This record gives sequence, structure tokens and C-alpha cells, in this order.
Amino acid sequence: MDVENQINLPLARPYRSRWRSLFSAKGLYESLQPLFLLLYWHGLMVYSIKANADGKKELRHSLWSHLNVFFHLTLYIVCYIMTLMNNFESVAGYFFQSKISRFGDFMQILSGFIGVTVIYITAIIPKHYVQNCLQFIQEIDQCLQRVGVRIMYSKILRYSCIFIVAMILIDILYTTASFQILKSANEEPSLYLHITFILQHTVVLTAIAMFSCFTKLIEARFTMLHKVLQNLYRQWETRRIKTLSRKQKSLQCLDSFSTQTIASKSPCEIVQESMEIHQLICEAASMANKYFTCQLLTIIASAFLIIVFDAYYVLETLLGKSRRESKFETIEFVTFFSCQMILYIIAIISIVESSNRTIKKSEKTGGIVHALLNRAKTLDVKEKLQQFSMQLMHLKIDFTAAGLFKIDRSLYFTISGALTTYLTILLQFTGNSPPGLSQDCAVKSPMTALSLPAVLINSTSI
Repeated sequence: MDVENQINLPLARPYRSRWRSLFSAKGLYESLQPLFLLLYWHGLMVYSIKANADGKKELRHSLWSHLNVFFHLTLYIVCYIMTLMNNFESVAGYFFQSKISRFGDFMQILSGFIGVTVIYITAIIPKHYVQNCLQFIQEIDQCLQRVGVRIMYSKILRYSCIFIVAMILIDILYTTASFQILKSANEEPSLYLHITFILQHTVVLTAIAMFSCFTKLIEARFTMLHKVLQNLYRQWETRRIKTLSRKQKSLQCLDSFSTQTIASKSPCEIVQESMEIHQLICEAASMANKYFTCQLLTIIASAFLIIVFDAYYVLETLLGKSRRESKFETIEFVTFFSCQMILYIIAIISIVESSNRTIKKSEKTGGIVHALLNRAKTLDVKEKLQQFSMQLMHLKIDFTAAGLFKIDRSLYFTISGALTTYLTILLQFTGNSPPGLSQDCAVKSPMTALSLPAVLINSTSI
């Protein structure tokens, strides 16, 4: 058995080493390289990650990167105009035609165009926020290394790869299923609609993947800061600095980071370093929020609008509110609109949960600091911890959609309330319309009330 293991070991090691090297990173930019490659490929980022003369990864942008963004945006605008000239062609229009559905298609096309345009424009104009955010994170990593934190960038790389692959698979499955349903009824959309439909969902999901990866970077730094403070708390609890054996150090390297606080540093120095790290994390979060704020507003608004009309179409069909003449079976009709609704529900959940995890992680810092304050014995350490406590009161992170509403789990209740209100109004007007007009849903009065931003903002303010 020993001989066989020795023979097979050299054969297995090259494959393992290649696999590990593929999903391992030694620096911040190296861990973000797959994400920036995807963004650059879709024209959503003017920066690319390349190695400099010293072999270190850094951000670079060129004239071609700006032309790449301009090319993608121009392609989408041309295809969008051609679909409008082709009698406002949309994928949903092949399934259902009524006055409300035509208005819904127009609103979805308009919101999709505005959303994609805003995302592309914000990839160029506020690009310096991305660079500043990553510079702050690099400074944070240097401060963490001074207090003994060993940062494992490979986990960020794996997280970004898994999230990107998941979003790509969801996009491919949804797009393939949608066009297969159309093909089953011998409906062939135009090439312009193919490009518009695919590009719209791909851009939205890619922007969500970027936001989730950046919030993960900030959340991981909060976790590392908490480990430093918790390690200081344990040292005070045991009244001595624990020395680690060689075996314990090797086991710590398997974790996302090790937190062996440098014994030569005094508690005051560690608290001071922690304050600087916390301030840098908040500044990095602020830069990220400034970059994503308009993108998040347009994505959430478009997703809300699509969910409202898709839920209305599905409920109207299942409840038998009106007759529907279509080439598609009921199961195909319900499947298409349900899948589209689920796609944008996943988009909203991904945004909210990414933001909420980071905010909740930042809120745990106060509890750890006050636990240290209760255990501190010397006056100088207490003063430092009180300064840290005051800093926590004035420096808080949050993610907002252009300052109109916060992005946390309370957004679920806001969207649910607005969604219920709209569905009730639409179903009531459809049910109360005359029998001869039920098929066309010829009700013009509610159309003036279908102003998404006003309701979404008013519901949020409540």
C-alpha cells in the first residue's frame, strides 16, 4: 500500500496544484480578477487588472476600455430603437395582448432601457469611486497585517467565482427556456429583440454580482476586525498572552485568516489600530455606496415593475378573470411569467441580503467594544475604548438607492405592500370591466396611477 501511494502521489500532485493555483490568490486585485474580466467583457468597467513591471497586479484603463463601454451601449440603443420601430416588439408581447399588457410591455421596455443605460453610464462617470474603494481596502489590509492578521484572498476569489457562475447559469437557463417556449409555438423574435432581451438581463445580473462581491470584501474586513478585538478580549480574560505552538499556527493558516496578535503591541496600540481600520472600512463602504447607488435604484425599480405586471398576468390567468386567446397553453403562459418574476425576485433578494449581511456585521462591532470597555482596567485603555465607542456612534455604514430608501430587509415589506396594492387595483378593474371589454382590459383610468417611483418612494417613507 505504501508503494502504491508513493507511485500515485506524484501523479496526483500536479493536478491538485494546478487546481489550487487556479482558485488561489495572494493579493486583492488578483482575487478580483475574474470579476473585473467579466465586467470588462460586458463593457461595464473601464478598468482592467494587469501586472506592472514589478509583477504586482494593479488597475489600468485605456482608450479601448472607454470605446468598449461606448460600443456596448450603442449596440443596445440601436437594438432597442429597432424593437420599438417593430411595433414595440417584446418577448412578453408574444404571450399576451391587451391594453394593460401593452402598457406593461411599454413600461418594461422603457425601464429596461433606462436601467441598462444608467448602469453603463455609471461605469464611466463615477469610476474613481471603485478605485478609491479598493485603495481603502488595501490600506485596511496593511493595517490588519500590522496587528497580526493573515488575510486569505483565496476565499474572496472563490466566493466571486461561485456567485458569478450562479448568476450566469440563472441567466442562461432563463433565456434558453424563454426562447424555447416561443419556438414551440412557431414564434421567432427578431435578432434585435434577442440582443435586447439577453443583454438587459445579463447586465442586471452582472451588476448585482459586482455589488455582492464588493459588499463581501467589506463584510470580510469587519469579520477580521472583530477577530482582533475578540483576541484582545480573550487575552484580558486569561490575564496572559497565549503562545501558539507550531501545530496550532499551521491549523490557523487553514482558516480564512489567523489572528495572532503581536505580543510587542500594547492594548492601547491595538485599539488605536482597530479604530483606524474601522474608519477605513466605513470610508470604503461609503465609496462603494456612491458607485452603486444609482444602479441599485434602477435595478430595484425595474424589478418591482416587472414583478407587478408578471404577477398580474399569472393571477389573472389562474383566476380566470378574462378570456385569453393565445397560441400558448396555460402552463406555458404561467411558466414564462413566473420564471421572469422569480428571476427579478432573486435579483432583489441578492441585493438586499448582500447589503443586510454587511450592515449587521458592522453593528456587532459596538457590542465587542463595550465588552472590552467593561473589562479594561487601565485608564489609558478605557479612554481609547471610549473614543472608539464615540466613533461607532458617528461612523455607520448603510447602502441606499440614491438616498431615497435604505437597502435592508425592511425593503421586503415595502415592496410587498406596494405589490399587494397594485395587484388589488389591477384585478379589481379587470373584474369590474364590462363583459365585452374584459378581453381587452379597456380601462384607462388606472393607467395614470401606475407611476412606479412615486408609490415606491411613498411606501418607503411609510
